[in-house]
Amino acid sequence: MKRYLIALLICCLTVCTLLVMSGCSLSSTPDEISKNYENVAKGYSVGAKKGGEGDSITFSFGWDKTFNSIVLKEIGNNITNYELYVNGEMLYKSDFIGKYKYCSHKTVTASSVTLKVVACDGQWNIKDFEAYNIVGTTTEDFEVMSYLLVDRAYTLTEESAALMSHTTEFNLFGSVYLDKDGHLHFQDYLFDGKSVKGTEVLRKAIENVRKYNPSAKVTYTLLGNLDIAGDGLDTADRHSKAMGDNADTLIKECLEVMKEYGCDGISFDYEYPYTRKSNQIYGNFLEKLKAAMPDGKKLSAAFSLWNISGLNGFPVKKLSCLDSIEFMTYDGFDERGNHSAFYDMCANAIYQLKIKGVDMSKVHLGLPFYSRPVDKAAYWGDYAQASKKLGVWGNSLIEEINVDGKVYQQTCYYNCRQMIYDKTCYALDLGLGGVMIWHFSCDTTDSELSLYGAIGEAITARK
Repeated sequence: MKRYLIALLICCLTVCTLLVMSGCSLSSTPDEISKNYENVAKGYSVGAKKGGEGDSITFSFGWDKTFNSIVLKEIGNNITNYELYVNGEMLYKSDFIGKYKYCSHKTVTASSVTLKVVACDGQWNIKDFEAYNIVGTTTEDFEVMSYLLVDRAYTLTEESAALMSHTTEFNLFGSVYLDKDGHLHFQDYLFDGKSVKGTEVLRKAIENVRKYNPSAKVTYTLLGNLDIAGDGLDTADRHSKAMGDNADTLIKECLEVMKEYGCDGISFDYEYPYTRKSNQIYGNFLEKLKAAMPDGKKLSAAFSLWNISGLNGFPVKKLSCLDSIEFMTYDGFDERGNHSAFYDMCANAIYQLKIKGVDMSKVHLGLPFYSRPVDKAAYWGDYAQASKKLGVWGNSLIEEINVDGKVYQQTCYYNCRQMIYDKTCYALDLGLGGVMIWHFSCDTTDSELSLYGAIGEAITARK
């Protein structure tokens, strides 16, 4: 009963926090862009900014301008499919605009841009339009971190080398687990019906990563969400016990694994501390671990916006001990049920982190290589299986899904190649530390549709 009341209180606090945050949301282009680059569309002329399905409007600059990024703002959120045209050719296509949409594209020179609304929910009304020519935001420090399942890394082949080339760091997960006493355990695996020890799988996985991408860093993720030692505790209590009373043991064994397997760092995917005390224990532990790590070794951890919101959230000041913050900007459903739409899970999420005082140069923007149904059901679909149907521009598909034995059709929301390009450019232009992919094995090897290919093209385009 006590735990139920605690959970209820946390839920109420989270809702209150989100309501407060909703009153302070991104509505204008961030200073990192607007103060460093000229809005070449400033002073544009346009006719009526309102219309319905099939209608178009043209923003005229008066003379030719060169640009590679367009900002659109809508009054309301009625547009559901639109296209942008320059010089009589389609330049860009996407689904929603809403409060703020950052559209990145190839560099063009034109005197006007035409917006055609292909589909909408009732009448639409455009609030504003901006255009920028942005170059020079790619730095040598910009990181592309990919989560990679240890068993998938164990079976990597030459075919994966091309996709792996876009990654600067691989975070191997699903292998090493902690117990309440601070001891580490390795998950064993079955390959072709034969059991293989977890230690052997991790070692071979790291060898494969270094074989196919020798320049990439290799980090291992430590998990505590599996009762591998039979301690009977839930995820939060197991972490708190290990990171609190048994912190010295856990730190010792973490460093031993890092050294034994030649890893470049340690990462945590502890997403569910639900009390102020558990968050404080977690923060103190991370500080203590970082202080014990050898110079040059990396410490990172995954966080959602709600992890660091509210009275019981993770203390923002404790984030300073991390070398990178894996920002999980997915599974955050908007009003339409889309789990990783541009505004909620990119532009506004980054804004919310920034106003909390987080060092944005450490933040890796999370990019989902998977889908979620708009009804929020527990289903995750791989982009690779849907890539050909989505094409370059599509984010949504009606698919047959199976949830707990119930099979039905539902709209599933992905991030297509264009959306990944947009988000990567946005991360570059705002000076974030990099992007984070969940997860590597979900991408397609089709070079025309590869999401890693989109990331690589964005990085090249911004140099």
